[in-house]
Amino acid sequence: MLRRLLELRMALHVIDNTNIHALKPVTFEKVKLKERGDLQRLLRDQIEIIFPHTDDVGPSAMVLAEEFGRWDDSSRRIDLLVIDREANLVVVELKRTDDGGHMELQAIRYAAMVSTMTFAQAVEAHEEYLRQRSSAADAKEAILQFLGWEDEAGGRFAEAVRIVLVSADFSKEITTTALWLNERGLDIRCVRLKPYEMNAKVILDVQQLIPLPEAQEYMIQVGIKQRSEQAAANRTWTWDSFLVETRKNSGEEIAQLVRSIYEWSVAEFGQVRFSGNTSPRFGPTFRSDGSGPRMFLVKGNGQIAFRFTDWKPMAWSNDRVIGREFLERLNKITGFDLAESDLDKKRSLPLALLSDPAHLDLFKNAAIWLKQTVLSADKKSQPPP
Repeated sequence: MLRRLLELRMALHVIDNTNIHALKPVTFEKVKLKERGDLQRLLRDQIEIIFPHTDDVGPSAMVLAEEFGRWDDSSRRIDLLVIDREANLVVVELKRTDDGGHMELQAIRYAAMVSTMTFAQAVEAHEEYLRQRSSAADAKEAILQFLGWEDEAGGRFAEAVRIVLVSADFSKEITTTALWLNERGLDIRCVRLKPYEMNAKVILDVQQLIPLPEAQEYMIQVGIKQRSEQAAANRTWTWDSFLVETRKNSGEEIAQLVRSIYEWSVAEFGQVRFSGNTSPRFGPTFRSDGSGPRMFLVKGNGQIAFRFTDWKPMAWSNDRVIGREFLERLNKITGFDLAESDLDKKRSLPLALLSDPAHLDLFKNAAIWLKQTVLSADKKSQPPP
């Protein structure tokens, strides 16, 4: 349905006292407007035409460079390289033709080529752009001011690269490609600049065709969700990243408690193992090499978990005496309410219950007792040499 709508052509009209008159569409070539010398120059100086303000804060985009081509073994150049307020790079490709040529393929290549650009490289590119325009402005300060950052560590730079295609019109091949790429998480937009003639003047109709403005925010959120899920699926947690996640989810007090438990676990039990994607966790195992089931799990959402069901493959777990004694020791901590039936479950409790130093000591003593008792039971269960 959307593809069908994009094929419709609606003219601009003028109303006088008696009639509605359709304006006559023309081509940029006919009105003698060149691609680089006119369209690119005008849009460069008024980038808000294709990046309209979304609020009262200020411009939603800033031109970083023009005819950018700082890469080896290639003469290709990006018409306009832009940054948005989220510090994403935006490749703007311009055509004055009625079909857009193969601009989407060019833009995808350019997006890949600038995807590794750093903040320092962006500053260098903008310095050159300002020199070309005889501007004495400070490139770094201009970028920081636009982004609202105090310094270059104020946020993540160029996490994504967006594409904006600008043309007098687009072929069905381009619109189909753009729709397909957007459905798969790439942010690519098609903006049509349609010239009309009226009383020897050129009237420019600017319309964003893809995505439709009404669906744009939804598609942005879908893209963010897809990238977030993909990143989470491939994430490997370390102590530093785990602490950042805990601090974000539960605050500084719980983060410091987690630090205390982590450092004690490493000193007392040896290697701890991290796991999880969207819900990270770590914990010591019954073996000093980090293999086997974990004694407990500290989770990045501010919880401590006991996965008693993971203990079942271990020979000693068939005798519930050890499990019951461990629960009794834990239940001395105010707020812990573990029952024998929990030995067949997975239980999670708030880490905040261990904020009291006395409660934390009770927990540590119970864990040390469990490790020593299990090691002793394992030795007894081993056949004599």
